[in-house]
Amino acid sequence: MNPEPSPASGSDDYLSRLNDAQRQAVTHGTGVPAGGADSYPLLVIAGAGSGKTNTLAHRVAHLIASGADPRRILLLTFSRRASVEMTRRVERICKTVLGDKAGSLADALAWAGTFHSIGARMLREYAQQIGMDPAFSIHDREDSADLMNLIRHDLGFSKTEKRFPGKGTCLAIYSRVVNSGAPLADVLLKHYPWCAGWEVQLKQLFAGYVTAKQEQGVLDYDDLLLCWAQMVSDPVLAADIGSKWDHVLVDEYQDTNRLQADILLCMKPDGRGLTVVGDDAQSIL
Repeated sequence: MNPEPSPASGSDDYLSRLNDAQRQAVTHGTGVPAGGADSYPLLVIAGAGSGKTNTLAHRVAHLIASGADPRRILLLTFSRRASVEMTRRVERICKTVLGDKAGSLADALAWAGTFHSIGARMLREYAQQIGMDPAFSIHDREDSADLMNLIRHDLGFSKTEKRFPGKGTCLAIYSRVVNSGAPLADVLLKHYPWCAGWEVQLKQLFAGYVTAKQEQGVLDYDDLLLCWAQMVSDPVLAADIGSKWDHVLVDEYQDTNRLQADILLCMKPDGRGLTVVGDDAQSIL
């Protein structure tokens, strides 16, 4: 498949629907060869209701219309629903720009999904290189909480005189530690002060939880990011993985945690081809 080198004549009408700031974000770096493959990083900060997601969808479509290979575009969102909606928007815009030729190009946008889903694909693809069984299972949050509770019970923490944190709270604390990279003591003090007295027991619980996952050959959602981040911390693997995509675009960047930010920086250390869109006033972290 050979992507179109440039939008069809008169097909830039779709850009007229955008305001000046949106149009500048959409077309940033797309005037260089290879559809903007060498474009400098782009950070878009805008408030709620300003059309951030629509702007990102237009940028993806504009990149494709300008000659970028959709197979070399990575689009990261924070929910499956957002990923599906974003892909549909891109397809609609591409159809406006490229007409009948849009279908095959938009369909080739195969690297669109959540950080966790893309992380799972990367880990299975590189499993043998990092000493992992590619047939690993993935626990959802409920499965993870149940396993945490089993270890909690085995350690006798469910029968303490003073009530030990429940399985959901324990998993939430563990997840925040993993994703933030902060020491457990700091996480407890800042986010779970009522659990601070259980720091020693929680360390023991988390160690048992990690061991149980390893023995069962399962990963939880946090592992998908943690293992991906550990994988790209190797410069050789990071360069190989980063070279898969000319463009990496991230929606809702304000909600990116430390692991996700590390992954992006390791894959694209110079920022070329990286676009992130977000609203710092809506940050959940």
